Amino acid sequence: MKKFQFNINHDMYIQITDDGWKHLSKTLSDDYINFNILSRKTIIDGEVWYKIQCYTAFELMPVIMGTPLLFNTNVLFDEDLMK
Repeated sequence: MKKFQFNINHDMYIQITDDGWKHLSKTLSDDYINFNILSRKTIIDGEVWYKIQCYTAFELMPVIMGTPLLFNTNVLFDEDLMK
């Protein structure tokens, strides 16, 4: 197994679910969403991803047992973090 150290302050790429967008619109201002989330939209292999600091993603969209997932369980990291 190859191990790498990851700091939760690093960015990761997530795909926000419909439930995630509903949650964000209820908990954040439109200005915050536009400036901090939508502005970081990235297309990777034809799919939409959002580059967000790991800590921030878990803070804004917590994963809680028994509730709908707010972002897909697969996440991406920049390759240079794995060196």
